[in-house]
Amino acid sequence: MASSVDDENEEMVENKDTANETDEGLLSLEILPIIKQSQNHHGLLHGDYQRYRWYCSRRLHRVRKSLRFTHPSRRYQKKPVTPEMITDIRFLYIPLINAERAWAYSMQLKQEANTEIRKRFHLLRRLRRAVVHSNQLLWLCDKCGRCDTRTKLEAQAYAAWMLGNVQFEQQQWKKAFENFGNAQTIYEQLGVAVSEEQRVMYSQRVEEITPNVRYCAYNMKDMPSDLSELMKLRNSAHGDEMLASKIDLVLAQTQQRAAASLTEVTWCGHSLSIKSDKLRVVFVRLKELAVEVKRVESSQRKMELYEQLLMEIQEGLQTVRDELSGLEHAGSAGKQQSLKTGVQQSTLQSLQHYLTHFKLQHSVDRNLLLLATMKDNSQRSAKPEEFIRVYDMLLQHVTDLVSIPGLDEDLELQKEMAAHTFKFKAFRCFYLAQSYVSNGKWPEAMALYDRTLDHVSKAINHYREWAEAGAQEGLQHLQQLSDSVRGHKCVAHVRSILDTQGVEEKMADLSVTNTALSNRLTEYVPVPANQKPVLAPFPPDYKPINSKPFFFDLALNSIETPDLSHRVEKKSGGITGFMKGLIWGSSNS
Repeated sequence: MASSVDDENEEMVENKDTANETDEGLLSLEILPIIKQSQNHHGLLHGDYQRYRWYCSRRLHRVRKSLRFTHPSRRYQKKPVTPEMITDIRFLYIPLINAERAWAYSMQLKQEANTEIRKRFHLLRRLRRAVVHSNQLLWLCDKCGRCDTRTKLEAQAYAAWMLGNVQFEQQQWKKAFENFGNAQTIYEQLGVAVSEEQRVMYSQRVEEITPNVRYCAYNMKDMPSDLSELMKLRNSAHGDEMLASKIDLVLAQTQQRAAASLTEVTWCGHSLSIKSDKLRVVFVRLKELAVEVKRVESSQRKMELYEQLLMEIQEGLQTVRDELSGLEHAGSAGKQQSLKTGVQQSTLQSLQHYLTHFKLQHSVDRNLLLLATMKDNSQRSAKPEEFIRVYDMLLQHVTDLVSIPGLDEDLELQKEMAAHTFKFKAFRCFYLAQSYVSNGKWPEAMALYDRTLDHVSKAINHYREWAEAGAQEGLQHLQQLSDSVRGHKCVAHVRSILDTQGVEEKMADLSVTNTALSNRLTEYVPVPANQKPVLAPFPPDYKPINSKPFFFDLALNSIETPDLSHRVEKKSGGITGFMKGLIWGSSNS
C-alpha cells in the first residue's frame, strides 16, 4: 500500500519534470537534485539500499511504460536509447535510473560483504554496470544537441563521480583522485550558479567527495603512519560507509605498528611497563581519541568520540582484570616465580588505577559538555530534574576520582577536586531550588538558594587556593551563578508574599460568621449579591431543656415487714397424698 502511494506521488513529480524546457527550447535535467530527493524519500536516510533499489526498478518500469518504450513480454529484446529519441526529457531518466539502481545494489552488497567475501566481486560488477549507464547518460546529453549546458555538466560530474567509486574500490588511487577532483570542481561551479535552495545540495555533495579525495591523496603518499591524519579522515567520512570501512582497516594496521613501539606509560611519576599487545593497542587508541576530542568542534561529534573513548577504556579495564585474574589463579613454581608474579600484579593494578583515572576524568568532561549542550539547546528547554541528575553523576565521578590509590599525594589535584565539588554542589542546589519553584514551594526554594550561596562562597575560596589556569573560568561561572541566585531569590520572596496576600483576600470573602435570618429578625445585615442568604441554621442547634424527675424509694429499706408464714397452706406429702389427689382431686379445685 505504501509503495503504491509513493509511485503515485512520483508519477506527479515525473509529469512536472517532463515540462523542464528552457526558453530556448533546450531540455534541462537537474540530475543531482533529482537523485538526492529520491534517495532521501526512499530509504537512504536510514541506509536502506535495498529499498532504494526496489524503488528504482519500479520507477524505471513506470518511465518506460509512460514512453511506450517497454520490452516485449515474450522474448527479451534490448531497446537502446539513441540521441535521435531525445525529444522527451524522460528518455534521459532511463540511463540515470539504471545507474542509480546498479549503484544501490553495489552498496547493498557492500554491507553484506563483511560476512560473505565473495560478494565483493559482485559488488565490483554492479559498480562497473553503474559506470556504463552513467557514461551512456553523458553520451546522450552530448550527442542529442537538445540539452542545455547545466545538464551536460551535471552528467559529466555524475559520470566522473561514479567512475571514481569503481577506481576507489579497486585501490587505483591516482585515477580515483583525478575523477573525484573533476566531480568536485564541477559541483563547486554549479553550486555558485544555482538557486539558494539548491545550493545546499551541491555544497553537501562537495563535502561528501572531499574525504574520498583526501584519502586518495593520503594513499598516494605511500601510507605514512600518521594516526592524527587518519583520525581526521575518519571523522570527515562520517556517513560514507565505503570510505569509513577502508579507513578503519588502515587505522587498525597503523595502530598495530604504533603499538609495537609503545612499551610503557607514565602516571603519577611512575613508569608502568605494558607487556600485553592488546593493552598496547588500547593505549594507542586512547591517545589518538583524546587528541581528536580536543580537535573536533562539533558538540554532537564530540559526544560520539567521548562514547567511543569510554568504550575503549572499558575494554582496557576488562583486559587488565582478565590478566589479573589469570595471575591470581596461576600456580607459583618457586620463590623467584612468586616475586615475578607479584611485580606483574603490582604493575597491572597500577595500570588499572591509571585507566580508572582516565575514565573518570573524561566522564567529567563528557558530562560538562552534556550540560553545555542542554543549556544551549534552543529547541527544547531541559527540566531542572535533568540538570540535577547530571550534577549527581559529576559529584560521584569527583568522589571516585579522589579515592583512587596513588592520587592522595597529589595536592594540586586534591585542591582542584575540592573546588569542583563545591561548584557542582552549588549548581545542584540551584537547580533543586528551581524544581521547588516550579511546584510553588517558596520557603523550600528560598532555603535552597541560601544553601547555594553558601556553596558558592566555599567554592570561590577553594578556587583561589588552587590558583591555576582553570580556576579563572570556574570563578567566572560561580560569579554568574551568584548573581542569578540573588535575582531568583528576590523573585521567590515576592511570589511567596503575593501568594500569601491572595489567600487572605480569599479568606476575607468567606462569610464564616454569617448569622441566620431566623436569629436576627429585628436586625438588618446586608448580604452580598454573589452570596446566598442563610434563612435558618441547618441542622438546627441544640437547646437545653428541663429533664424528667427521677423517684427513688428510700423508705423501703427502713420498714420491718410482719411474719406471714402461718398463713401459708401446708400440703401433705408422700404417696398417700398423691393418690388422694389423683382420685378425689385437690382441695383447691
